[in-house]
Amino acid sequence: MYSSAFQEALTFAQQVSKPHSPYDLCRTLGIDIISDKPLHKDGYLVCCDGRKLIFINSLIQNLHRRKFIVSHEIGHFLLHRDSLYCCDNILEIGTSSINTSRQEYEANKFASEYLMPQDELIPLIPSKSLRFLDISKIANYFDVSMTSAALRSVKLSKSEDEILICYDGQRLKWFSSADRTLNLDDIPSYCPIDLSTAPLCSDITGAWDSLYYGPVHQEIFQPFRNQKLVLLSGNRTSMEEAYYEL
Repeated sequence: MYSSAFQEALTFAQQVSKPHSPYDLCRTLGIDIISDKPLHKDGYLVCCDGRKLIFINSLIQNLHRRKFIVSHEIGHFLLHRDSLYCCDNILEIGTSSINTSRQEYEANKFASEYLMPQDELIPLIPSKSLRFLDISKIANYFDVSMTSAALRSVKLSKSEDEILICYDGQRLKWFSSADRTLNLDDIPSYCPIDLSTAPLCSDITGAWDSLYYGPVHQEIFQPFRNQKLVLLSGNRTSMEEAYYEL
């Protein structure tokens, strides 16, 4: 459940700009975007002497990434405008345990919900388990990255049997699931399959027994660098059952 201030900011943003258009929203709010300078951070929000500026690191060339950063900084402007926010390594994720502060969590949630409004997204999510093909269609519809679309879609899944895991190399970076009882400690910290050789789509048994029982549908997508997204679905094992078996 979101605070009334968060909901008011989100509703305002959706009412005064074109749908999912942070650049149009910046024009409405009188915020200038500076993106021609290399920075040590992903982005900055500066409000000083009547000027409102969002700085984006010029080294970040991915358009979806830039779009998310601008939306994130607008979230800071609408929710936390009394301070200067310098955001390092902004995450396309709304997991409070991953972010460095409550403000960063709220700004990420604002960006995610502004770019992919729930009332538009829900009809696009299939009733069956999500596949990356479904997520690709959602990403194209909202003009966002596969990572953003996957995170939001899995959280709002109708089947609620998916777990989305990001591994950097073979090591756990983050996860997302509609299951709120699932914790970071429940996810294998080292990927139980070799991501360098695993097929992009397969049904496997044995590797994810702490999370599922029986066959698991596994899909792999590489968004960038050495990171890989692993999308799992199947018959979930409750954490109580998993702990009892141990």
